[in-house]
Amino acid sequence: MLAEDIELTPLPFGEEDVEVSLLDVTRLVDTESIASRFLREREREDYARLRHPSRRREWLGARVCLKTMLLRRRDVSDPIQCEIVKDASGRPRLSFAPGRSVRVAYDCSLSHKDRFACASASSRVDTRVGVDIEEVSPRLLRLAGAFDRDRASLIRPRPPEERLALLWALKEACAKAVGGGIGMALGHVSCEETAEGRHRVRTGEGIAFHARHVLHDGYVVALCLGTAEAQRQRKGR
Repeated sequence: MLAEDIELTPLPFGEEDVEVSLLDVTRLVDTESIASRFLREREREDYARLRHPSRRREWLGARVCLKTMLLRRRDVSDPIQCEIVKDASGRPRLSFAPGRSVRVAYDCSLSHKDRFACASASSRVDTRVGVDIEEVSPRLLRLAGAFDRDRASLIRPRPPEERLALLWALKEACAKAVGGGIGMALGHVSCEETAEGRHRVRTGEGIAFHARHVLHDGYVVALCLGTAEAQRQRKGR
């Protein structure tokens, strides 16, 4: 499969200079060929360490999604001109091949859940971005006590499965933006919906993000945006 054959679904978050897209990973048929086409050496090593077939497909799909976004922006002409590595806090970071001139510096985030992989790229200066996708299903009902507390406020009632998927996705998107992991977010992140689909998210340390969510084909996708300056202040405490 060539990059031109990858079908992405752009999501309507309405944020200028921030792009979020979905990729249906069930359409990735020859995953080994796709991995060879899209992954650089270190990425291929990480991919090879994954053993479960569905996990491999989702992991690969998220990276194919992000690199295809860059190809369509013409920031790269070949997916192996960049690789996705992790920084010290475990957040994904784009690294470009030596000598490759890139117009903007992107902050990025990846997510995947069963059928879909998701990627976000922000070209805003000094921005932290986090994205998460969660299926609306009964799975989270047994975990509700861990994260559905009085720190969450939504503007209208929603079915329990949708409410829980929404809160989980918002909190995990926040954790990805901060770089603290979902354990940080479960009990220490507050979520307040300020308008339909728009949220104010705040960590226990007081770092504020504005967030949005959309529903797509039985899944919630949440996007959190904050500033890198707030993160630097957190580290300086």
